[in-house]
Amino acid sequence: MQALKRMFNPSVWRQWMVVFLAGLVVLTTTACGSTQAAVPVDNHSDTANPPRSEGMYPHKDTDMDTRAADAKADRMIRQAEQRIQQNSDKSLGQRAEEVGQSAKQAAENIGQSTQRAADNAADNARGLVNGAADAVRPNS
Repeated sequence: MQALKRMFNPSVWRQWMVVFLAGLVVLTTTACGSTQAAVPVDNHSDTANPPRSEGMYPHKDTDMDTRAADAKADRMIRQAEQRIQQNSDKSLGQRAEEVGQSAKQAAENIGQSTQRAADNAADNARGLVNGAADAVRPNS
């Protein structure tokens, strides 16, 4: 019985009715309100594209000053071209001399490697002979 009394209490119905009407007023004013005042009026009907300054934020993030970066890129390109030009200015004689020097060094390295290999082979042969001689000798 207490539950029925609480459910049919007029003050509770009144509170729910106030909340419902307040929500209805908010919904109606938001949906049917004057939103045309927030949008700027465009009197230029002959242009297809709107001007860039329209909108909430009139500046554009993509408008950057790239002159410094462009100048640096041009300078780096010039320096690279100068280095290429300097390297290509070497005479054929200088290049041939460099190739000759590297061939001479390679020949010396091959000679040294061959000598080391021969010395190692001789040492290994001596070690085998000594090892075989020790194996053949009777133990005293």
